[in-house]
Amino acid sequence: MEHSLARPTMAEHIINFFGLSLSLISLVFIIRLIVDTSFRMVYPFIPQISEGLNLSVAAFSWLLTIRSTSGLLGPVIGNLADRVGRRNVMATALLIQVVGLVGMVLAKGWWSALPMFLVGLATNAYLPSQQAYISDQVAYERRGRALASVDIAFAISGIAVMPLVGWMITTWGWRVPFAMMSILSLIAAILIWWKLPAAGIRTQLPTRSVSMGTLLKKTNVVASVIVAMLLFTGVGIFMTFWSIWLSADYGLDALGLGLTANRVGFAELTGAILAGLFIDRVGKRRGSLISLAIGAIFFGLLPELSISLASSRTMLLLTVLWIEMSIVSLFPLYGEQAPESRATIFSLVALGNAVGLGLGPPLTTALWQWRGLSAVTTVGAISMVLAFVVVWLFLHDHDEAHVSI
Repeated sequence: MEHSLARPTMAEHIINFFGLSLSLISLVFIIRLIVDTSFRMVYPFIPQISEGLNLSVAAFSWLLTIRSTSGLLGPVIGNLADRVGRRNVMATALLIQVVGLVGMVLAKGWWSALPMFLVGLATNAYLPSQQAYISDQVAYERRGRALASVDIAFAISGIAVMPLVGWMITTWGWRVPFAMMSILSLIAAILIWWKLPAAGIRTQLPTRSVSMGTLLKKTNVVASVIVAMLLFTGVGIFMTFWSIWLSADYGLDALGLGLTANRVGFAELTGAILAGLFIDRVGKRRGSLISLAIGAIFFGLLPELSISLASSRTMLLLTVLWIEMSIVSLFPLYGEQAPESRATIFSLVALGNAVGLGLGPPLTTALWQWRGLSAVTTVGAISMVLAFVVVWLFLHDHDEAHVSI
């Protein structure tokens, strides 16, 4: 009798490592890159976009808060994704994003509030559905890697796209990137309907309908929302303050800010890769706690160790590396708090994210005007410390997840 001695192919190695095929990872990654770029590209260029809209920086920070209020609809959308399918919600979210981005091209002043809200709504609808889609496809033992392989799109947008956006703003004006991303968002919506396969379901418990009220009676679910809110308050502070700070203290223009965003993107990528490589081995909960603790330390030390442009950039990169590790480490942990309703819990987490991101910009500008950099970074560090405490007290890992609702 002959036995096959064929070695595993590269495709098989990829599936064994990530739990997903290369074609599926690539497709979801590209679409996620479009979504993340559309969302994040306002932050490095707050001075230029606010000026183009004839708004002050402080007023523009409230537009970012308005955008984040779209997260209040997240739980409804997540519950819808659990009922009608992840792909349908993902594609619809991208069509909403097209409308919002086109609206930004046409808007002026406070009229930009509605299209900003629509872009936020699209992000808050797409991300939980995509995270639930990936979680349904992949076994728990590989889920951290699988989610990280897609979540690095946020970092790649900073590395590859933000310098290009800065160049486009310098060359043609701030509206051009919004027009370009609207076209790409439409293509992405078509790709979801045309190419994305149906998801299998991999939960640790039997799939069943769970009401929002029942979920919100679980302490660990409510704690997940609080952790997301606290962490993303820090994220919102970080994403808002550094462009204002470097413009004010070092005179960086749009191109300089874009190049800094490129370096920030590399740090995010490093953090996401490290989380993807180690989180499944270290443990989702333990890895989250380590990342939150170190991120808080760097956030708090940032003003003390920033004595030049070079040292300021170095501290920014080290801080964002640990922030990104915290974000990526927490996603698979969130998914195990209520595995039978993943889209719903990811949407509840998105609600917490949105509240935090909504608080971050106006809080940053108020603190900046009050006491400057040290006040901003102290509040950012405190938000991460509080997130650490809530994770430590209330969130459980996989071995503790076999609890019936």
